[in-house]
Amino acid sequence: MDNRYEAYAYADPLFYDSPRRWGAHEEFAAVTRPLPEGWDRGDLEMWAVVRPAGVRIPDQGWKIHVSSCTATAEEVLETVHAYCLRERITFKFLRGLPILQVQNSKYAPRGSSGKFCTLYPVDDAELARCLDGLGALLAGRKGPYILSDLRWQDGPLYLRYGGFAERHCRDGSGERVLALATPDGRLVPDVRGAAFTVPSWAPVPECIAQAVAERAVQRDTGLPYTVERVLHFSNAGGVYLARDGRDGPPVVLKEARPYAGLDQRGVDAVTRLHNEHAVLDRLAGVPGVPAQHGLLTAWEHEFLVQEYVAGQSLSEWLTARYPLIHPDADEDAVAAYTRDALAIVDQVERALERIHARGVVFGDLHPRNLIIRPDGELCLIDFELASTVEDFLRPALGAAGFTAPLGRTGTDIDRYALAALRLWLFYPLVQLTALDQDSAGRLADAIERRFPVPPGYTDEIRRRLAHSPGDGRTPRPELGAGRAETRALLEAPVADWPAIRDSLAAGIAAAATPERADRLFPGDVAQFTHGGLGLAHGAAGVLYALHTTGAGVDAAHVRWLAEAARDRGLAPGLYHGGHGVAYVLDLLGEHERASGLLRRLRAAEAAEDGTAPTPTLASGGPGIALTLLHFARATGDERLLEEALAAARSAATTWEKTGRGDARRRAGLLAGASGAALALVRLYEHTGDHALLDQAESLLELDLERCVQVADGTLQVVDRRRVLPYIETGSTGIGLALAALLAHRPDSLSAGRQTMIRKAAEPEFVIQPGLFNGRAGLLAHLALTGDPATTEPLLTRHRALLALHLVPFHGHLAFPGDQLLRLSTDLATGSAGILLALGTALAGTPFLPFTQGPCGPCPPQTPGRPAG
Repeated sequence: MDNRYEAYAYADPLFYDSPRRWGAHEEFAAVTRPLPEGWDRGDLEMWAVVRPAGVRIPDQGWKIHVSSCTATAEEVLETVHAYCLRERITFKFLRGLPILQVQNSKYAPRGSSGKFCTLYPVDDAELARCLDGLGALLAGRKGPYILSDLRWQDGPLYLRYGGFAERHCRDGSGERVLALATPDGRLVPDVRGAAFTVPSWAPVPECIAQAVAERAVQRDTGLPYTVERVLHFSNAGGVYLARDGRDGPPVVLKEARPYAGLDQRGVDAVTRLHNEHAVLDRLAGVPGVPAQHGLLTAWEHEFLVQEYVAGQSLSEWLTARYPLIHPDADEDAVAAYTRDALAIVDQVERALERIHARGVVFGDLHPRNLIIRPDGELCLIDFELASTVEDFLRPALGAAGFTAPLGRTGTDIDRYALAALRLWLFYPLVQLTALDQDSAGRLADAIERRFPVPPGYTDEIRRRLAHSPGDGRTPRPELGAGRAETRALLEAPVADWPAIRDSLAAGIAAAATPERADRLFPGDVAQFTHGGLGLAHGAAGVLYALHTTGAGVDAAHVRWLAEAARDRGLAPGLYHGGHGVAYVLDLLGEHERASGLLRRLRAAEAAEDGTAPTPTLASGGPGIALTLLHFARATGDERLLEEALAAARSAATTWEKTGRGDARRRAGLLAGASGAALALVRLYEHTGDHALLDQAESLLELDLERCVQVADGTLQVVDRRRVLPYIETGSTGIGLALAALLAHRPDSLSAGRQTMIRKAAEPEFVIQPGLFNGRAGLLAHLALTGDPATTEPLLTRHRALLALHLVPFHGHLAFPGDQLLRLSTDLATGSAGILLALGTALAGTPFLPFTQGPCGPCPPQTPGRPAG
């Protein structure tokens, strides 16, 4: 699972929401305490900012971070607060204990973990005074080590050279990132990683020069082992493959950072490591349990030395063998997989029985903690959440879908996880049972229909995963109604498009929050970083889907978007920025508002430091070019066309310079060179310049070079150890741009790839339902590029299989977003994207902007209409 999603799943049981809302009821008193005269307070999402009036801080410099463990956080904050008010120093702090705990949790970003308060000294003298004065006041206080910083002496103060003011530039890939200014005024990325670095040109004040020099000296790790490679990193610490000497046997070193890697109870990684050591000692000699070779301390971190278990995780095993991810799954392969999966279940069951016989509850059974050795035997790893039966302590961490509800205790939590594993092995959608308990029975039915499992196999799934009185779960009445009716809409032999459309639209409307300023429709966690307005994850994308499918748009929702776009500063970009908002407002008839927004975006781009925007369709030059082309056609303003050509050519040049030979670069319609190719094709359709087609063809080859022909006959994008068929970063997104090119150059050498790409859109099983990275995008690709006579059965199957993910909301069609933990209504991941794809497939309504025909839907030119 993508670890970004955990923090956004706390605040609301049905939708992703900001951690700030989750912790609002436990904010520190300092958040709302009246300030003395001459002080101002501001908000930065999870931070409270306090500024002395009339004091101007520099744009960048050496900032001081204060770390704290949760037990003493209130006291530390009161000390910092009083000191800064007395010394008139600008500072900020996390708003409450829940947010501090999330920032220091096991899967929090390692680079920012530990940062509780930040001070912004105006000069070197003030920096020295703060280090001496505040350092003395907080001496002896403990907190997580801030990996990105230099620790000052032995206390909780840390130093880093970075930006004070929020400025932006483009990084090497063209993405807009926070920036620092070099001595010659050039903006460069303000890199915030998990290691302390100082820009070579940054001034180092005399008061910290010795500390910076000492840190630069390579330190001995203190480990009596040679680390060969990293197996895993989390905020709790690393897991390393190591060796005792040159010829010694390999071992695993599991690292624990003090006060970091917190679980939901606030327990840190060191405490869990000691627990794991004791449990492994108790289980010594049990088959399927790794041996432990003791604890050691190196520097300030602790390590558990364990037997190295060679093999592949059960997650990797399933990915390599699961038959339904291939087109036309062979029934013999399904039967063989079923036999192997049943054998895995038997092995896990026997292993748990042996562990339980020693009086231990494993507590964290899920596929990544199960290793299949080369000889086929199974081993359980990661016992940090285990406990003894006699002193049972409920785990305060866990994998979604495998974590038993609060009403289950003791060995029953392992049996719950085993039932979840029974489900996951055949349909890896177990996260849905955490969102909607009633999905367990539906998925059990699907297993029995599709796989030759023995009678009674799903009984444990139904008995343990479905909701039952007293299990500690809160029923969700919003999800209870309309299951049979909504499922029938998807599974009907002949689709009732108006009914499907209206049900999806009603579900979206029921989730709308027009009273909120930050978002109109709940969606992916990205709406809290990109904002709640954009095409991919915000209001613009939802309104676009409703408008183009004929579902009808609430005028109040259009006003919400128009007013929010007027009042907020928006970054450039089609899917993740203001250009997509301007485009949608124009489609909805808000021509003046759209043109005004476009003017502001053009002015902001012109005011930047001259670096080119990212070359991606999602947030850079190609999307900007297509938006400008739309407005050029709508208004007749030739200047917009010239700017569109310049933006598209600039993006193309960037791809041509940096694209070849880079195995790390992303591909696909939104993230790769295909988006720039699409923009060039649409500009060719407007200008007739064949050089644009030549360049588009070349760019498509760049993305096609990132693809591999899989043994099942599909063409997919290689992404590290996996292959991707999806719209955003996979081969079907490339296929949409390829189809645009082939409409004008059917004899292109790339034409032969189209069939293999279409085949990649045919799998029976898809892990997510959404548009950018799920089934809806594959369905739409087939509808747009396939022969209707042959693709109709595939479209019908895709539509029916959307029912696997269905979670009705207030009796209407609704779907979970990415990671399947919460519902989503946005275009990229949720119901709006599914609405858009089904409209394209069932009624021929427009798909994503500019992916069809010359420039997509565009209003007729209006004399006198304002240009952007």
